[in-house]
Amino acid sequence: MSGLRVLGSTSGLVPGDRFCTSLVVNIGDGVVVLDAGAPLATLLPQAGIEFSAIRALLLTHWHADHSAGLPLLLQRLWLHNAITAPKQGTPPVIIPLYGPPLSAYRLDLLRSFYLLPFDEVLRRDIFPLPVTDMAPDELIDLGGGASASMYLTTHWTHAHAQRLINENFGVPPVGYGIRMVAGGHTLVYSGDAGSPEDCRPYLAGADLLVHELGHFHAGEVALVAKDAGVPRLLLVHLSEEYHGDIGADRALSEARSAGYHGEVIVANDGLEVPF
Repeated sequence: MSGLRVLGSTSGLVPGDRFCTSLVVNIGDGVVVLDAGAPLATLLPQAGIEFSAIRALLLTHWHADHSAGLPLLLQRLWLHNAITAPKQGTPPVIIPLYGPPLSAYRLDLLRSFYLLPFDEVLRRDIFPLPVTDMAPDELIDLGGGASASMYLTTHWTHAHAQRLINENFGVPPVGYGIRMVAGGHTLVYSGDAGSPEDCRPYLAGADLLVHELGHFHAGEVALVAKDAGVPRLLLVHLSEEYHGDIGADRALSEARSAGYHGEVIVANDGLEVPF
């Protein structure tokens, strides 16, 4: 890994100056996108990232603030492959999407809902976002020696999760965090957690913990990072109290009060974090 870029840094309470969560990790010969809450179809080109450079899109769960960018990205790639690529004589862009169980079914529902008739325009073998429903801790080969896996979080084990089973086609919903290894570096991304403790078993050897502050205080997260010896902490998916300079100062103060003395970075949209 040579760096990470924050495309969207806020939680579901979206202000006027930030997008929802989406991150881009450089793995050397391409990039990997983590979550799709931000409008990826616009922000990726704005950041100078070619769609053809994306090696994979990893989705932690299906809340809109992590997935709402998918329909427009799907249409954008569909139009590229149907119109632009043939004119340019370039191959179609195919971005593997990895997510929790039922992700393939959900994406196909979105395709149908948004009237994207791939069978009439494109062959199914060049569907631009082929989906793999991931099991916990199953390895994803990202190429070039890079890999990732998804671990279970307790995001869905709260009191009303049982009511969501009917909304999730009769099965319990699943939320994941991500551990990624590339170029001698290890990154752990919390996704949405039920507790900062969710990531603890996966922090051994991690260089960077990317953790959400939509449901926790910075001190709670920093305590886990301190105990695990993680030298850098990037705080994302921010609740309103951590926005702006005052919010960033608050996060740093809480982390220091928890005894964490590593580097603390509070995300803004467009922020680039080197490795």
